Amino acid sequence: MKTLSQDALIVASRQELINTIVSQKAQIDKFKSHIQEIEFQLEWFKRQMFGSKSEKYISDDDLQTMLELGVEKRTDQHTVTEEITYDRKKPNTTDTKNGHGRGTMPTHLPIIDKTIEPDCETTGMVRIGEEISWHYEMKPGSLFIKRTIRPKYALPDNDGVVIAELPALPIEKGNAGPGLMTQVAIDKYVYHIPLDRQRKKFKNEYSVEFSESWLCDIIKSVGFWIEPVYKAYTEKIITSSYLQADETPIPVLTKDKKGKTHRGYFWAYYDPLNKTVIFDYRESRSSKGPSEFLKEFKGTLQIDGYEGYNDIITNQCLTRAACMDHVRRRFEKALEYDKERATYALEKMKSWYEVERNAREQQYTLEQRFADRIEKTVPSMREFKNWLSKTFTEVLPKSPMGIAVSYALNQWPYFEPFMTDPIVEISNILIENAIRPVAIGRKNYLFNGSHDAAHRAAIIYSLVSTAKLHGIDPFIYLKDLLTKLPSSKSNEIGLFLIPDWNVTQEDK
Repeated sequence: MKTLSQDALIVASRQELINTIVSQKAQIDKFKSHIQEIEFQLEWFKRQMFGSKSEKYISDDDLQTMLELGVEKRTDQHTVTEEITYDRKKPNTTDTKNGHGRGTMPTHLPIIDKTIEPDCETTGMVRIGEEISWHYEMKPGSLFIKRTIRPKYALPDNDGVVIAELPALPIEKGNAGPGLMTQVAIDKYVYHIPLDRQRKKFKNEYSVEFSESWLCDIIKSVGFWIEPVYKAYTEKIITSSYLQADETPIPVLTKDKKGKTHRGYFWAYYDPLNKTVIFDYRESRSSKGPSEFLKEFKGTLQIDGYEGYNDIITNQCLTRAACMDHVRRRFEKALEYDKERATYALEKMKSWYEVERNAREQQYTLEQRFADRIEKTVPSMREFKNWLSKTFTEVLPKSPMGIAVSYALNQWPYFEPFMTDPIVEISNILIENAIRPVAIGRKNYLFNGSHDAAHRAAIIYSLVSTAKLHGIDPFIYLKDLLTKLPSSKSNEIGLFLIPDWNVTQEDK
């Protein structure tokens, strides 16, 4: 920047003075913009470290409601059960039959006996003994022993012995029943309790010693049995005409990085029409993952501004839809620096969210919701686009308001599907809600032990999240799958997909 001394200013020509002033003004504006950007970053870091993470926007009149889609919080439903106990004589340990011999059956836990008679007629046969097997079983808040007694009968004329067939279990000849296996999986992936804490909990509450490796084997078995259902959901979700997508990192232990974790990713896909969530584990954030997953998908893909989806959308001729939440968050960050403009933008968006929330609360059909949207939201969004274009010329590009306006303008073409297609939502908040449990879980169990473990986690997250979206208790759903799948045929997998799946009262 050219500077002139005091003496030089006295003798300088008029044009030289004008040039000097213009140059200095440009430099001052540049410094102001840079200082404002640094102040914005400093405030952002302070909020991340010390401030509230709420995304509320509350106007000065305190009448502002939360900018949300109106998704109802669903409380956990607990099945009302009655526990029946009985007194029995404690057997002599030297006479106790331990079934298949994998450990000694605990005698301090409640025991439920079930006798299975052979399918054939046993009249006239001589009962010559019985086979006893047992396994740990669980319902919420109660660990007990389920013992199966199968009487043996001798056929007439020494023609052999008949005995009932042992019911199929997820772990053949194992000590873990479907209920216990389900509880271990639910505690880890719904309530975020690491396996070592679960091991300590079983010891403290039930006085039973379970090794952490045994609990790990249970998770492996859960993933093995429900994977066919997961794959069926995956095949079904790809046939949808509209998906929301997002991704979140997950630390994974690998042999090639001793003492460090590998940064893997859960790519999540949500079908709002059928309320299905699929988590797809990939070892990186490369676009190769979603390209492979979505290779058969044709329709509208709603995403944030991440550029990793660009090639997929272009190569497969997909319709791209944007997320209003990501636009809104940038204006919320600018609120402190340019209150007038930010308040105007947030109030506009608030009205659009209220139209969507009202449609959901009134249980409008897609046609009714779209008619309401066309009447109340679309004209306002067209007007807002003009405001963005005008404001862009009035603010500093690197200021918080400039960043918010620039991002909104870049994303605005992708809001056209929302304004023209009744099935498209205003934002990706639904898929973000589905991903949130993963973020909570990794703060507790910290990492997955391998790429295979991360894949199993994706399978379990997918099924429990889908169950919750349909108002189904994940415990009931998962237990029913683990109970029935070991004796089911491959062509019956479709019966286990929600909403076709149905559980009887006895199964609960």
